[in-house]
Amino acid sequence: MVARMQIGLLLAALFVISNVTPADIDVMFEKIEQLNGTEYMDFRRIRVRKFNRTVSVLDGTFDLLMVADNRFEMAVKLAYSSRGNNQFNQYPMKIAPQQICDFFNTTWRDYHQYFEDNTNFPEIGECPITPKEFYVRNHILDSSMFPPYLPRGLWRMSLFMQTIDTKSVHLLVDVLFKVADRGIF
Repeated sequence: MVARMQIGLLLAALFVISNVTPADIDVMFEKIEQLNGTEYMDFRRIRVRKFNRTVSVLDGTFDLLMVADNRFEMAVKLAYSSRGNNQFNQYPMKIAPQQICDFFNTTWRDYHQYFEDNTNFPEIGECPITPKEFYVRNHILDSSMFPPYLPRGLWRMSLFMQTIDTKSVHLLVDVLFKVADRGIF
């Protein structure tokens, strides 16, 4: 009798655990803005636009105006505004500064798949990157590239490029996006 009760409790616990899944989220582009560095990369011809009634996409072109190699490093920092009022707090999620060639040989492997169908971004291991025009065609932000427990609200992803020797920031691009429960957008 006790064994049946224990097995029953174990099965009930397994049923509850198997039905606990991370919350599904939707993410959508809100805005892209270049704050400095137009002499290195020019983002003035890329924008966020409505694709249809419910989806915003990133679309356009940007120019790399210099050779990108290990003289530079890039980093990504995220900030969060729970109320969506542009009062951002730094979030601990980030990509630490890495030399550009090291980034395209390692970290880029985790993200390349999200961009390969509708962009001409550098391939894995392609470095140094020569000056050219990059395109983004109707790119929808994929929620699977983010952890499912990401808090809902407005997010700012800041992309930095700085020199190795002086650590001075030569490029800063902010990408704003919203996170909501699945089906809200």
